[in-house]
Amino acid sequence: MSNPSKSKTEFQSDLAQGSINGSVDDILRVCRVIRTTKETLNPKDFKDLREESPFSEKVWSKLLQIGLDDRLEGVKKKLPPLYTTIHLIHCLTDEELESGVRDGHIHPKVSQGSLNRWIRHMRFHGGQEVIPEDFKILVQVIAPPDLSEEVLERFKGDLEGLMSRYGFRTQYEEDQSMVEVRQQRSQDRSQELVSVLTKDLQSTWKEGEQDLKNLFSLNSLDDLVLAPMSSFTGFLNRVSGNREKFWENHGTDYIHKVALEYLRTTNKGQRFNYRRRLKEVADTHENLAGKATEALNKWMKY
Repeated sequence: MSNPSKSKTEFQSDLAQGSINGSVDDILRVCRVIRTTKETLNPKDFKDLREESPFSEKVWSKLLQIGLDDRLEGVKKKLPPLYTTIHLIHCLTDEELESGVRDGHIHPKVSQGSLNRWIRHMRFHGGQEVIPEDFKILVQVIAPPDLSEEVLERFKGDLEGLMSRYGFRTQYEEDQSMVEVRQQRSQDRSQELVSVLTKDLQSTWKEGEQDLKNLFSLNSLDDLVLAPMSSFTGFLNRVSGNREKFWENHGTDYIHKVALEYLRTTNKGQRFNYRRRLKEVADTHENLAGKATEALNKWMKY
């Protein structure tokens, strides 16, 4: 990427010939030039070039962040011709970027407002990424009381770009509130499923042999309902006698147990696997397809 033979004057000429008000290719070209200046010039010349450029310091910072993002070249046909929206796209995680392109949320005519709404919806309903437990708070940012929404969104965009470069995470007050709301909602709904399973498995538990209960370390019906999936399915398989009888007698219980475990975890990867498992059940057990689909829509939608 770097080109040591170019001088500050030559880079000035390149920037003067470029435009961030044209096509996506034009914008990315300017961003690549700014990236190259960062990688090529000494700090003083880079600072001088930035100050002498036609861009404000904030705009320059966003263009540099875009230029440093190698992912954007591969999706440029989907990008809108507006550097501020491209910068918002740059702030997405790899998973979010892939999802946005795949599902059609990122396209050449997308507005910054609609993109922001999609991001907020996705992060709330899709499950905000959990901050690793070994991460620690490094700094608190104090905002003035009269901060406008526009300035706040611009600040968040700049901050997210910087955070991603260093592998840091951000957690906003409203994000934490949404996480707590989602967790409380999942907890409430999981209790509903516990009640359903407790009622439906009552006779099975009473008729189960004590040796079998001891084998899986189950002391009560509650233990069975809340047991790990392997113990839950293992016990019911042994009670049923074979896999065919298990699906015949306890297929619905299995579906409800998968939905319960989905609600009990905050891990996005595990949640994805639970949803995939019920889709497999729907595909391989025609008589349970309706129940599996119902569970996906009722219990595992968010």
